[in-house]
Amino acid sequence: MNSLKMFINPAKVLAFALSLFIFCFPTAAMAVPNTLATLIITEAATIDGGKFSINTTTNPLPAKTVIRSAKLFLAAGETGTINKIKITGPNGLEFGCQDIRVKDGVDLIKACGGPAVLEPGGALTYVAEGSGFAPKLKTKLKVVLSDDF
Repeated sequence: MNSLKMFINPAKVLAFALSLFIFCFPTAAMAVPNTLATLIITEAATIDGGKFSINTTTNPLPAKTVIRSAKLFLAAGETGTINKIKITGPNGLEFGCQDIRVKDGVDLIKACGGPAVLEPGGALTYVAEGSGFAPKLKTKLKVVLSDDF
């Protein structure tokens, strides 16, 4: 009986400590949200003379797709204006925006009041034009569209 009491007291302390640990430090799956974004489209263009133009057609999407982020990547210090963004799908215009002043890292979906909802069933045409890019008049830009916020 004496050895049983010696075993029960440490077991109570261990159970209490374990429950306190679980309460104070929930599992990583509960504490960390899913941070993986699904890449949908990446477009690149060359800025030449402070201007660029993109006009491309993609394959049809297999399902309705919501674009929540369109991150713009420019050279450090580069700024300019996106004169037009237009995504056309099987049902016509699916997203559009114009005359947005931009710099590296801007999210075009947020700047345009998105999200963009892209319908399946036909090819997508992505058109974008920009001007007034400086200080480098010849550089590159990249836009990454994803379902990430």
